[in-house]
Amino acid sequence: MIDIDLDDEVLGAGMPCGGSMRVYVEPVVPRPTLWILGHGRIAECLSHLGALMSFDVIVNDPMARADRYPDASRVIVDDSADYDSLKPDARDFVVIATQHRGDHESLQRLLASDVGYIALIASRKRTGLVLDYLRDAGFDQQAISRIRAPAGIEIGARTAEEIALSIVGEMVLVRRSRAGKGKARDSGGSESLPDAEARRPATLSMVT
Repeated sequence: MIDIDLDDEVLGAGMPCGGSMRVYVEPVVPRPTLWILGHGRIAECLSHLGALMSFDVIVNDPMARADRYPDASRVIVDDSADYDSLKPDARDFVVIATQHRGDHESLQRLLASDVGYIALIASRKRTGLVLDYLRDAGFDQQAISRIRAPAGIEIGARTAEEIALSIVGEMVLVRRSRAGKGKARDSGGSESLPDAEARRPATLSMVT
């Protein structure tokens, strides 16, 4: 909260109306990006729920149709087989729902990056095959342990909507845990979330 003296020409706003004004300023926290690799009902639900949870959603799949992802900020359909457009940073989240097409290639790119959340939607058998492939490709156990498979929080999910909910729930947990750690470092041990993270961002409002 900032108090402004509207009568003061030097330190205030110097407005002809005079009086005073109290201004509430809140920082706008950047939205992390959710990359969805794949298409289908689970991907559609992830896009919708991710946007509701204030993620900037990017869908990357040659078979994705933009009209099926109205909540996404971008739908990439012309990426190469090596996922050249996939360039997440450490704050981003990536969910692989490719239905087995190219999942091992995308995981190699992701493990070579510093992205903080990697989730793979696949059967246990397929997951085992992919992880074995990555080991043979030279990735050690520490790198492979970054992959969340099966993806999501255990809620007994069965439907596409429930699976998406379990994954987005895990993403929110990871996101808020990061914020809590940052708050603890700043305040000397408090585990509460930063106020700016806990509230819906509002750039500026005035109280008379």
